[in-house]
Amino acid sequence: MTEDFTNRLNDLERALVEAARTGEELVCDGEAIRARLIRELLLGRYGPVDPRGIRVAGARITGVLDLDHVTACAGAALTGCLFAEPVSAWNARLPWLDLSRSWLPGFHGDLVEVEAGLWLTGAVIVGSGNGGAVALPGARITGSLDLDEAQVINGSGAALRAHGLEVSGSVLMSGADLTGAGRCAVQLFGAHVGGNLLLRATKITNGSGAAIRASQLRVEGVLDCKGVKASGDNFGGAISLLGAHVGGDAMFLGAEVANRSGLALDLEHAQVVGKVFLVRSTVCANVGAGSVCGDPVLIDLNGFKFGALEASPGQPVSWRDWLHLIRHHTKSYRPGPYQALASAERDAGHDGNVRRILIAQQKDLRQRAPEALGSWPTRCFHWLWGVLAGYGYLTRRTAFALLLAMMAAGVLGVWAGHVTDGGHHVGERVSSFSSPYGQECTAVELVGLGLDRGLPLAPTGVRARCDLNPDTTWAAAFTIAIWILQAAIWGLATLALAGYTGLIRKST
Repeated sequence: MTEDFTNRLNDLERALVEAARTGEELVCDGEAIRARLIRELLLGRYGPVDPRGIRVAGARITGVLDLDHVTACAGAALTGCLFAEPVSAWNARLPWLDLSRSWLPGFHGDLVEVEAGLWLTGAVIVGSGNGGAVALPGARITGSLDLDEAQVINGSGAALRAHGLEVSGSVLMSGADLTGAGRCAVQLFGAHVGGNLLLRATKITNGSGAAIRASQLRVEGVLDCKGVKASGDNFGGAISLLGAHVGGDAMFLGAEVANRSGLALDLEHAQVVGKVFLVRSTVCANVGAGSVCGDPVLIDLNGFKFGALEASPGQPVSWRDWLHLIRHHTKSYRPGPYQALASAERDAGHDGNVRRILIAQQKDLRQRAPEALGSWPTRCFHWLWGVLAGYGYLTRRTAFALLLAMMAAGVLGVWAGHVTDGGHHVGERVSSFSSPYGQECTAVELVGLGLDRGLPLAPTGVRARCDLNPDTTWAAAFTIAIWILQAAIWGLATLALAGYTGLIRKST
């Protein structure tokens, strides 16, 4: 059958066979080459192929380039070519494949194994269906996957579907324009990139789902999303990096992320070992920490871990900017982002910042998740706890309030000594209670009287000489006022003690 096919080769195809043997590039001017011949050459059925591989430029490839299950003897560079049918390389094993600047109606490479690299640089790929315009699920690429400047369009499915993709090098999509439909435009579930994932100035659009879904993505190098423009319509996030791991920096400088129905950026349980670069911007739906237009941008940072946060290289973002992002640009209260930020500041030795972050967490809890605190008395106590003790993180405030309460008790004692009723003082010497006229206490004794009645413990003993006269009209009022102060002193003393011993420094 191969012999019959050989006898039917035209002059251009015979020239391709000879060029494959010598490693020369065959330059065409739109002439047609049958896809079957390329398959036969890769299988070695026309003799040995030069290590430089099959090299064709500017040809029109007719028929389906079917590389399914092919173990190729050489690589192929089919650059600037026009393919009439999708390229299929299911479970193929290829040294390398270069389709740069070509036009294809789809590339289906499920479980393909490529040794050196798969290059689709500047290619135009217009596919259809749920399988994806570029399908690489379970693919293994030892080198790099290059989609720089490529245009990939799918009106009924993903532009790039690559769940479980393994790339030992880098994935390059800078300047690409990817348009998809359905659940997501770019699908990278569980993908592993040994190098960098570069999305500089990449445009990703999906009008009916997420722009990027990359749950459990693992990037050993840098995640570079500088200038990326992503728009989606998905509750789970326009860009979802749920549980992702980035071994280097994560850069979102100048990024614009829009989502009509949910989060802009989902970083729940994501971990960035290096630095996170964010940008201040007034662009609507920007993920940066600055101002935004319209409704606040929502991101999910629950479980997110990071090494550092910067606006641009060498320009660190303050913890206040990061706190603003957590407080005002997350969909709901979550303790995780606050704890992650506090942990980073604690590791940096900024204990004062840690206290402010944890206080902000408690305020956010009370404002956005009051039901988690319980009944309204509990919520009232939580509010009072914050005012008087900074939720246990500002014990000096509690100590100061305790001192004021003790001073108020002393003032009440002095006041009682200056209020008279029928010849008696509300606070006077005990020995004169039954006399027609009372005897005044000294100022020191009156202060001691207030402290003695106000302090829960450690009485001064002054009441044996000077006390409130129960027969006076105002004695009951002063007694009730001192009881209230006594309860306040009890509470403040408990809060101060608990704050200093760390008994209430627990995250919610």
